[in-house]
Amino acid sequence: MIRRQKTWEDACLKAFDPPIELYKPDMARGPLVLASPHSGRIYPDALIERSALSRQVLRQNEDAYIDDMLGFARHMNIPLLSANFPRCFVDVNRQADEIPSSWKPQGALPSTARAELGLGVVPTMITDKNQIYKRALKPSALKARLELLYHPYHNALAKLMSEAMQQFGRALLFDCHSMPGFSAARQRRPDIVLGDRHGTACHPETMARLEALFLERGYSVTRNHPYAGGYVTAHYGRPANGMEVIQIEINRDLYLNPINMRRKTGYARLAGDLKSICLDMLGGAEDMPMAAE
Repeated sequence: MIRRQKTWEDACLKAFDPPIELYKPDMARGPLVLASPHSGRIYPDALIERSALSRQVLRQNEDAYIDDMLGFARHMNIPLLSANFPRCFVDVNRQADEIPSSWKPQGALPSTARAELGLGVVPTMITDKNQIYKRALKPSALKARLELLYHPYHNALAKLMSEAMQQFGRALLFDCHSMPGFSAARQRRPDIVLGDRHGTACHPETMARLEALFLERGYSVTRNHPYAGGYVTAHYGRPANGMEVIQIEINRDLYLNPINMRRKTGYARLAGDLKSICLDMLGGAEDMPMAAE
């Protein structure tokens, strides 16, 4: 249980209790696991009061409704994990120690450039332009957020992958995200970007099959550009051991009005296509490469 409310930080943590939504069927349909790490849309008043940004701007960093879009998993006996907390509060697609150097003890290893910009596991910026908080966030916020939000998410995900391995001898994670329709240079992005860390997080046959299924349904698809996969893809993707991960980035213009954050008519078609693609992937599960002996 999350501790009693004492500070604004505690008020936020209480609002995120439970921190995750987990659907785990008694008997999974196959080795597929679905995850939506950035669709959390609870923005407590305590967070908004201390943020330099409006709730609407904070939501621009959210993978809006991706968890709902994957709701078919509950009717298909596919494990599904999603975060209740928003990405701007804790980003589970970062390594736990990806924090600014100023938050680390003296003599610690240097941080990533991304963390130094405030885009680490506890973000202080949205992109490199929008500062989340009116006042500097104290490093003390890190411990509670990791303990009560970050680690429960990863503990659940690791368990789902382990259980798939035990049941089927393999595990395949679709780590599902959304992306803005246009790049910073105002170039239209493809409908779908599939990331496998440039071939290191899954078998080439698995990637090719998933790409073909999206193409068959009329979607434009690219691989690994501009998104090759983050921490989740790199950490859990071990194809030589039977654990595969593909990050799926979905263009928000397909299903979302970015101004009012309302679902467009394309939402239903996209949700139906994702469902049928997952069914097709499971139908071909027996053709997926086996774990190394």
